[in-house]
Amino acid sequence: MMKHLLASAAALAMMMGVACAQSVSSDSSISTQSTTSVPEVGTYDSHSTQRSSDSNGNASDKSQSYHSGAYGSDSSSNSRSISQDGSASSASQKRQIASPDGSSSYEKSTTSTTTTDK
Repeated sequence: MMKHLLASAAALAMMMGVACAQSVSSDSSISTQSTTSVPEVGTYDSHSTQRSSDSNGNASDKSQSYHSGAYGSDSSSNSRSISQDGSASSASQKRQIASPDGSSSYEKSTTSTTTTDK
């Protein structure tokens, strides 16, 4: 009787361990941010980069950049995603430039690629 009780307890513990292991997410993220020193009075530069991957192994990179000075401001952002097996990817870029006289320009591009086996 005692053997059956111990065997049942051990089986229950193993099943609970498997259930707990299946519910754990393995998303990861690495982020880096650096701000450079101000080279001239009235200017500002900032850059940040973030890399991450989800529990399915899909990877993404995102970066942002900003510069402001006497001749206006320039901001840009880039992002890229790649599936774990490399069969799908996407990339986008955005950039906005503003000059001191109030004029500005905006650019945006997006690219998506999907590869299928023949």
